[in-house]
Amino acid sequence: MASVPEYYAGKSVLITGATGFMGKVLVEKLLRSCPDVKALYILVRPKAGQSMRQRVSDMMKCKVTVKYGS
Repeated sequence: MASVPEYYAGKSVLITGATGFMGKVLVEKLLRSCPDVKALYILVRPKAGQSMRQRVSDMMKCKVTVKYGS
């Protein structure tokens, strides 16, 4: 069985809901853990008076911190 970085090496990944909590966590994890991923494509819609570009910009500024366990 391949490790996660080995599995995604050279692959392109489409992520829907990238500006939601789980989407942000997934984007951060792939960027941090899979340096050889070919490309990340994210599907983002305008919402609450913000353009798609603004939502992505805000997402990239946000620090995601996930703690596992108790």
